[in-house]
Amino acid sequence: MDGLSKIISGVASIFRDPTACLKPDVKDSPQDNQNSTKENKANAKDSHKYVDGDASSTAFTAAKPPLPTTQLVQKLSSSPGFVSIKPFNTGRMVTPAATLVGDAQGLSMGTSWRFFIQHEPSGTKLWFDMGISHDLSQYIPHIQALHQHFKAVPSERSIVQDTESLGVFPGDVKHIIVSHAHWDHLGPMPAEFSAADMIVGPGSKATCAPGWPADEHSKFDGRIWDATLRSHGLIELPPTSTDSDSTYWQPLGPFPHAHDFFGDGSLYLIDAPGHMEGNIAALCRVQMRETKKSKWVMLGGDCAHCNMFTYWPLAPFGKMPKAFFPSGTLHCDAHEARETIKKIALCKEQEGNDLLVWYAHAEFLEGAWEL
Repeated sequence: MDGLSKIISGVASIFRDPTACLKPDVKDSPQDNQNSTKENKANAKDSHKYVDGDASSTAFTAAKPPLPTTQLVQKLSSSPGFVSIKPFNTGRMVTPAATLVGDAQGLSMGTSWRFFIQHEPSGTKLWFDMGISHDLSQYIPHIQALHQHFKAVPSERSIVQDTESLGVFPGDVKHIIVSHAHWDHLGPMPAEFSAADMIVGPGSKATCAPGWPADEHSKFDGRIWDATLRSHGLIELPPTSTDSDSTYWQPLGPFPHAHDFFGDGSLYLIDAPGHMEGNIAALCRVQMRETKKSKWVMLGGDCAHCNMFTYWPLAPFGKMPKAFFPSGTLHCDAHEARETIKKIALCKEQEGNDLLVWYAHAEFLEGAWEL
């Protein structure tokens, strides 16, 4: 019995609450396609179904008493749910290492990873983050100015090409989940993703909309955030406030707010505050290629900017010019970011090799050779 299976002893089964729902922009939400029937038969339904412009979601009631905060929750071992993950490196940014970790020497030349995820029971396909574009000229003026600071190098391939390299038709991609709204993680939705919506964390719209050009000083792209300009569905996850009557968010180990996206313990979206408003991470249940053993993969986005913070969560944050980052670090709220990093480090300490932590700008992905 592996480490993940051990922690389920005494945990009650988690059940559906079909009454909770998300509220996307009504005019922008696509209708379900015919694949939903197949997904229903697979008994592993995606939790975001569109009915007359609303997205009814699957919510989950937490086991009582609450799980200890040092444990990750795991569905009963009979659950068939898992996802496959294919990482793709995109462009690169070259910055002094001291921008990531205080007083570090040398240069950081990290990529910005994007991850193709497939829910194996249902076949639902999605991307987590979009990475850096293959065409830097597509970015708005404020962001193109940032490229000079970060010495940005474009991706060799587009996200459409990466999709097709897997033998997947882009029109079959259902979701693009964005860890947060910074330029090196998302861009305008390619027309080839004709059936996909974009999912963002709570509070993202208030922070980013309407974006440029409506706001000429904005660093956010109106083709994503302005309802009059975008051509795709944009779904914001519900707020995590304690006065909300939604049961969408439930505790997951040390994280107070997590959502079981597919309803089978295979993919959790986790509210991960600190880096910027709306920052989320994803926790994926995967199977090893050779042993078929289950493991977790934490897609940490910019919760931290290098693997060092997984093992040294109190390492000092690097320094950034306040003209670009008013906080003086890469995080909008350094205290909240530190708390999120400590939670991730705690999970890693407990789960050991049963948890792989992949940040968006890591120069390598630990354990990727096992998938």
